[in-house]
Amino acid sequence: MENNEANKHENVAKAEEVKSTNTTAPQNTQKTENTQNSQNAGKPNEAKPTGDKKPPYNKKRKPNNNSNNRARTNNSRNNSAWIAELKKAHSINERSHKERLNPHNKLNLSTNAKVRITPLGGLGEIGGNMMVIETEKSAIIVDVGMSFPDEDMHGVDILIPDFTYIRQIKDKIAAVVITHGHEDHIGAMAYLYKELQFPIYGTSLPLEMIGSKFDEHKIKQHRDLFRPVEKRTQIKIGDFEVEWIHITHSIIDASSLAIKTEAGTIIHTGDFKIDHTPIDGFPTDLHRFAHYGEEGVLLLMSDSTNSHSPGFTKSEKTVAPTFDRIFSTAKGRVIMSTFSSNIHRVAQAIDHGIKYGRKICVIGRSM
Repeated sequence: MENNEANKHENVAKAEEVKSTNTTAPQNTQKTENTQNSQNAGKPNEAKPTGDKKPPYNKKRKPNNNSNNRARTNNSRNNSAWIAELKKAHSINERSHKERLNPHNKLNLSTNAKVRITPLGGLGEIGGNMMVIETEKSAIIVDVGMSFPDEDMHGVDILIPDFTYIRQIKDKIAAVVITHGHEDHIGAMAYLYKELQFPIYGTSLPLEMIGSKFDEHKIKQHRDLFRPVEKRTQIKIGDFEVEWIHITHSIIDASSLAIKTEAGTIIHTGDFKIDHTPIDGFPTDLHRFAHYGEEGVLLLMSDSTNSHSPGFTKSEKTVAPTFDRIFSTAKGRVIMSTFSSNIHRVAQAIDHGIKYGRKICVIGRSM
């Protein structure tokens, strides 16, 4: 019993000793670490072994030449691909420019179709505009205008084109097409229609002005030949497809003509004055000209008085400030002279007269 008790006390003492040792071990370790930290202060950090783990390998690795070479090769390939794509795009764009600037690329040069154009007046002169455009089977007349005599033509009031060729091909003529209502483009209509009659295609104002001439010449019945057209719409007339394109001029409701034939497209501009700010708010339909330009134009016929003079004609709206100044400051009567067909000018004069409380009187046969 005593031995057992002695062994028991001995085991308890050993357990307490082990416990005490385990309790104080961390303190000793912390103290040891603090001592080492103070000793190593200012020295480069060194990795400390922990248990069986090996310290990290801090030695710098040598560059992998194979990886760098592969990266350089890939970059070189990418740059070469980009350069090839840029060169390809440049070549395509250059070819596109050449194609758009070369009208022959858009025309059917292998066709055997023919078209004949015969000016009967207005070429190289002011007034008397009349032109025949014909194929083998049909023809159209563009405008039938008059002109005024020279100062040495005593007793002559007006000049009209020679209708001899019209008489010769009258069976081929499908219609008369009108660009606008100026006298030098419609002034001889009544004289032609007293002898020969064909359908008349045009916009509203020119047709009504022609109607007034028919009334004056006692041929009112020929109003039945009027065929009002809608701009931007192609109309089949004989062998032709004709579209009226809006264009600005010193008279309202003026048009250019796009005339499509089997031989190709003809653009007849008619008379024009480019005005980007017209009084009625309807500028030239440049988009339709661009449309036909993209399709390809066989022939462009352009006619505009003083078009060879440098510079440009100012917008009709620039007249308004002058009218305002004159009408507001004039103490007496204001007399203004203008072409009767310049409806925008007449309208502005009337508007300013009303604005300043003036009475308005319109004088003149054409007025």
